Amino acid sequence: PRQGAMSSSPSSLVALCSSFKKLTEREDGVGLVHVLDPARGGRRALQELRPGGRSPQEFASAQGGEAYGEALGLYLACLQAGISGEAVRELELLCTCLKTWVQMYIETDGSGLWMTPLMIYLCNLARRTATQLDQAKRSEANSDAFLKKLVEIHRELFQKLNKERTKRAGHVWVCCELLRAYFKLGQISQCSFLLTAVSQSLNKDGFNPTDLPKAISVTFFFYWGKHCVFTHNLKDADEKLTWAFNSCPPKSKFNRRKILLYLVPCKLRLGVLPTQELLHSHDLVIFVDIVRAIREGNAQLFTAKMEEHAADFIKMGTYLIMMKLKFTVLRSLTRGIHREVRRNLGENAAHKLDLGPFEHVFHWQDGCDADETACVISNLIYQNAVKGYLSHEHRKIVFAKDMPFPPPSKWRM
Repeated sequence: PRQGAMSSSPSSLVALCSSFKKLTEREDGVGLVHVLDPARGGRRALQELRPGGRSPQEFASAQGGEAYGEALGLYLACLQAGISGEAVRELELLCTCLKTWVQMYIETDGSGLWMTPLMIYLCNLARRTATQLDQAKRSEANSDAFLKKLVEIHRELFQKLNKERTKRAGHVWVCCELLRAYFKLGQISQCSFLLTAVSQSLNKDGFNPTDLPKAISVTFFFYWGKHCVFTHNLKDADEKLTWAFNSCPPKSKFNRRKILLYLVPCKLRLGVLPTQELLHSHDLVIFVDIVRAIREGNAQLFTAKMEEHAADFIKMGTYLIMMKLKFTVLRSLTRGIHREVRRNLGENAAHKLDLGPFEHVFHWQDGCDADETACVISNLIYQNAVKGYLSHEHRKIVFAKDMPFPPPSKWRM
């Protein structure tokens, strides 16, 4: 049979253990997740784990195989605790199962790549359980206590896997779990150490993270790019997030949208405007009017939409980078005034223009007085977004004859 496919879901606990044994012998990691996940596989077999039912360790030891039976026993015990409503014990057993499976992964010969799907599944399950426990205790002071305990376990696993040159896939995934947790806990400063450690480790081995399974590499590049956004390293953020987006399967709409929530602000800051089709197809209406404001130089629309969506951008951590786009809006506005004034002047158009029309439009669009308008235009010139100079004595702005509005790649910012 094809790897990752089962002819039918196990109908009993004995059948589930037997399937587990066969799949581990075949090194079919995807098939293991299919069998063990109650939502995908042996739902009927897991009914025997209800309170007062059979001892999972007993069956796992007898039927699950000597090599991996211990991990199976811990997993089944954890599911039994969940069915019994013992959520804290469920998480404890899950963490023990994860540590046991990772140790087996470390000890196996070669890359052990087939073991990573179950490792990812156990990490996801532990994270969801910890989150549910923390949400149930939101009123308490230490509301993320269970997630923090999980972080300690992942840090321990990270240190172990960091020493294993052949187990880079598992190492990078644990790094992803830690990055995800640090972002949720607001501990962004902890991410730099992790990314430096992984980068040094990979560079030393001459290993490229893009060679990892897509589920791992796309997740890693997303969090790496997200960290670059938070540290305002926009070029690296653009590179990492673009790779993640292009490598993410088109059917994974949720994940592609998640990447775009950080990639779009980077692109906008670098002067690349996304199409309306891209924004609407990924339900990113939050950016639609902001992109329009940048394209038109509409400062009023930009200010209104930033106020409307401020809470969302603050929650995502992109508010500051989005606010800096006002610079681009004002540059577009200046360009629009320049084009309109020169069009009205017709054959008499020169590169030296009166400041009056600029002051009038800036007051209408952004409430600027004459001095504030001069400051905005001076800053645009300093940042090389506009080529020219201001003549205060003659109340003129003199634009360069050649490319008065350089592209964003030429800006100082």
